[in-house]
Amino acid sequence: MPHINNFAEAEAALQPYVPLVGQLTGKDTTLERIEPLMKLAGNPERELKIIHIAGTSGKTSTAYYAAALLQAGGQKVGLTVSPHVDSITERVQINGQPLPEAEFCRELEEFLKIVEQTEQPPSYFELLYAFALWVFARHKVDYAVVETGMGGLYDATNVAARPDKVCVITDIGLDHMHILGHTIPEITAQKIGIVHPGNTVLMYEQAPAVMTVVREWLAKQPGAQLLPTNEDIQRADSPVLLDGSPLYQQRNWLLAAYAYKFVANRDKLPHLTSQVLQDTLLVQVPGRMDTQTINGKTIVMDGAHNEQKMTAFTKSFKKCYPGIKPTILIALKTGKEFQAVVPLLAPLASRVIVTAFKTSQDLPAVSMDPDQLAKAFEKAGAKNVSVIPGLQAAYAKLIEQTDKVGIVTGSFYLLSQARRIAV
Repeated sequence: MPHINNFAEAEAALQPYVPLVGQLTGKDTTLERIEPLMKLAGNPERELKIIHIAGTSGKTSTAYYAAALLQAGGQKVGLTVSPHVDSITERVQINGQPLPEAEFCRELEEFLKIVEQTEQPPSYFELLYAFALWVFARHKVDYAVVETGMGGLYDATNVAARPDKVCVITDIGLDHMHILGHTIPEITAQKIGIVHPGNTVLMYEQAPAVMTVVREWLAKQPGAQLLPTNEDIQRADSPVLLDGSPLYQQRNWLLAAYAYKFVANRDKLPHLTSQVLQDTLLVQVPGRMDTQTINGKTIVMDGAHNEQKMTAFTKSFKKCYPGIKPTILIALKTGKEFQAVVPLLAPLASRVIVTAFKTSQDLPAVSMDPDQLAKAFEKAGAKNVSVIPGLQAAYAKLIEQTDKVGIVTGSFYLLSQARRIAV
């Protein structure tokens, strides 16, 4: 294997594992592919205290906040999330920082030698998850915060099964239905599948269709316990001034803080002062109400791509930018429920620019037909709808037509590519 000297060479070395994502995802989904790799890697999941986060909306943000809170409590913390927005190194973070380029490349080169010993090669996501835990074990982190890739029960991250694992379940809704199921109970069964015997589950009380499945699953896991809460209770209990943050990030932070409080009591970690807690709320999660100033204009980037996420985003945007009618640049991945997303955005926009993308990370990502999406916006009453398939030209048009505030939304894959143009 050639030496890996930089991130470009790291991405090239990982390319052979990308096609496997499309071939394997949703087909005979199982943990059997990753278990031999974890064994070859020394089963790092057995060495780590893990905070495991599953759900439909808010997983990544909750993971970032949980990691920041644990670090504020004096712990050495590993964090792995997916998909990444700006850099592959978002998948292997220690104490809020990606590994330096030289170290990342050196570690990946060594890990790929382990991967080559497997009889059945892992997918891109499986490889990077195993790599993250392997790195965390080598660095002797105190806690690893892990976001599921998709679902939970058969997700590669679910090889983590120690009894002391803490499971955080965020809001559950309809997404990835072609793989996880077409109803809320079916999807919930996949999400709650991360819970093993002895685990503790922290979550907001959700709809009966969710909670019934959650309780049924926990009844089959000896020693597992459910500690539900609600946002009002957490708000009342919090010493933090939340009003400066987007509404949906307030909800995510409060859930992460609830999880930290449980872990702190269980593991005798320090209780955090109100100022320290306040500081953790300032963590910028990539691609979530993420603002950039371009040519004196504010561009808000948010990867909302389903009804639940778009509802949260538009509600937060209106609170942060009251009375603003932004220009919106959007592309949605093929298969997304655009009929539910479009009516939420259309009344907000002064102009809509529909574009396209094609890429791959954990899943092959191709945008839906921009003409079809544009027609849906027109049907929903949006004015000044245009189609510009080339992303660079579409982004330039966004900047040109934005008066004060513009939005880029619809897909993290769109954001990832747009941010490279924006830099």
